[in-house]
Amino acid sequence: MTFQRTGEDVKRQLRQKDLVLEHLRTGQPITQDAARELFGCMRLASRISELRKSGHLILSLRHETGVAVYLLLEGREE
Repeated sequence: MTFQRTGEDVKRQLRQKDLVLEHLRTGQPITQDAARELFGCMRLASRISELRKSGHLILSLRHETGVAVYLLLEGREE
């Protein structure tokens, strides 16, 4: 079975990436649970990876419970 991303998938992922970046720019950290609740984002690590590839410096830490917490340190000017 082969899975192919549709145009809808691509649009949704781009929108989620923008929403995650907006949230991080407020200075607040974000976790997978928060991203799911706020933006319906099921793959936060993927969106963070895309943001890093586009030049944003994002710190990832592990909470004592093992949950990843992401924080924007700095990024490119847009």
